[in-house]
Amino acid sequence: MDYYPKVRRDDTAVDDYHGTKIPEPYCWLEDPDSEETAEFVRAQNEITMEYLSECDIREPFKQRMTEMWDYPKYGCPFKEGSRYFYFYNSGLQNQSVMYVQDTLEAEEKVFLDPNKLSEDGTIALVGRAFSDDGELFAYSLSSHGSDWVTIKFMKVDGAVDLPDKLEKAKFTCMSWTHDNKGLFYNKYPANSEKSDGTETDQNLNQKLYYHKLGTDQSQDVLCCEFPEHPKWHIGGEVSDCGKYVILTLREGCNPVNRLYYCDLNKVDAIKDKLPYTKIVDNFDAEYEYITNQGTLFTFKTNLNSPRYKLINIDFLQPEQDKWSTLVSQEKVDVLEWAACVRQDLLVLCYLHDVKSVLHLHSLASGDRVMTFPLDIGSIVGYSGRKRDSEIFYKFESFLTPGVIYHCDLSEKELTPKVFRETKVNGFDPSLYETNQVFYNSKDGTQIPMFIVHKKGITMDSNNAVFLYGYGGFNISITPSFSVTRIMFIHHLGGILAIANIRGGG
Repeated sequence: MDYYPKVRRDDTAVDDYHGTKIPEPYCWLEDPDSEETAEFVRAQNEITMEYLSECDIREPFKQRMTEMWDYPKYGCPFKEGSRYFYFYNSGLQNQSVMYVQDTLEAEEKVFLDPNKLSEDGTIALVGRAFSDDGELFAYSLSSHGSDWVTIKFMKVDGAVDLPDKLEKAKFTCMSWTHDNKGLFYNKYPANSEKSDGTETDQNLNQKLYYHKLGTDQSQDVLCCEFPEHPKWHIGGEVSDCGKYVILTLREGCNPVNRLYYCDLNKVDAIKDKLPYTKIVDNFDAEYEYITNQGTLFTFKTNLNSPRYKLINIDFLQPEQDKWSTLVSQEKVDVLEWAACVRQDLLVLCYLHDVKSVLHLHSLASGDRVMTFPLDIGSIVGYSGRKRDSEIFYKFESFLTPGVIYHCDLSEKELTPKVFRETKVNGFDPSLYETNQVFYNSKDGTQIPMFIVHKKGITMDSNNAVFLYGYGGFNISITPSFSVTRIMFIHHLGGILAIANIRGGG
């Protein structure tokens, strides 16, 4: 292929990792602003588009894919104050629209439509936070996929925009104090004039700020910083009771964190740096706040439990030898997330052989109350907080685009009911099947793999196979619905194989 673009190799570029020299001949491409990188991209696009333009099946394939993608996509309803909210995409909208209802039976109204924020639909709603009473709303917007976001504010009643605006936040928490006076968020020092996602500055010296509603961002209070540890990320979360701020400190992409807290009862007003108490002052494990009853706090952790467990820590006796286990780690299943609901219950979602399992436990004892019925697939959405007496959860699989279940926890018989089910035009899931098989790893460990295909085909190596595997960052590739995969299976007679290789959870 003599016509293929020639790419310059820089044989002088060599990295030294602890005495091991690794050549980096194409590291010059890491500069997105250089003329040489721009020319490389242009040349690659030119040869690619020339090839694709000669592909006869491209246009009908695109048309059919567009038809299949054009199906309604609903998110789980979630309750804030006395109102219900949910996200909905009619099919091909660039961004999902946020709707509000006074009750589940009431008429829905548009609360926030990100599609109207830009002509090309590239401004996305990436974060949101309601005040404790559900009357104030903060939301973060990203432009063109940038990690930099702008935080804006609304009064919920009537969806009234407020003038407050927080610029150049990044990897930010958003958590309101329960007096509705303001919220905590993060930002970095301005290291570069660029903030469009193409800048290559390191993310250093993140700080935690408090913004008081109705004031200019220049007046925001610096609450927490660690200049001696520039790589630390600072998470700030107000507890369910509103009396504490939980501080989680991470370094880089490592999920383990230190755990500090501030007692807001001892702070007259947030005017200066927060006084904090250290509970965990090392990076030995993960600690995720779940809920608290007074000073007794429940955390999800992998401390001496790689499959995760729930522990209780009394902040009046925070020494580690005083900690207690509320829900022990399972022998096989991995605890993915936990949530408190109805004041006294815990919803626990586990991963069993890459499939979701959903349980209900007692907050007081940790005992299991029930297991929710689920097919083979994934829980991809959940709502239900400590104050709520109902939960919603969304189920998805390779052949199921989405089923939202509702369970009223105030009833004697806890029976989940289908709240909303998504259908895709022209797609009949009964024509396909999903199987899970296990194969041996090098050391004999059994590794799961999903295989999806049309029913009745002969597995004789004559069908094209799309094999996908991912093994990094402890991320498991769980069952999910994909139009592109269905297209491959249905129209090209393909077989989909998802190998859950090691390293991926």
